[in-house]
Amino acid sequence: MKLSTEETQFLKILADGRKKTYVHIIKGFGQPLTPMAPTFTNRIAKPLLKSKLIKKAGVLRDGYKITDKGLATLKE
Repeated sequence: MKLSTEETQFLKILADGRKKTYVHIIKGFGQPLTPMAPTFTNRIAKPLLKSKLIKKAGVLRDGYKITDKGLATLKE
């Protein structure tokens, strides 16, 4: 599966298997926390969610978790 650099970085941030919110993801990209942070995160997450490489996590679905398929793709 062909992933962009941002998508690969997104998966690497989630690779430890723990739930991450947009704050964790933005800090993983080394960017400052701004009002546009959720938009940036969602723009990258949308294709990953469609291909089932990540899933929404938590009771309120306020974060992301990597799936087994996502981990396998990252190791390729």
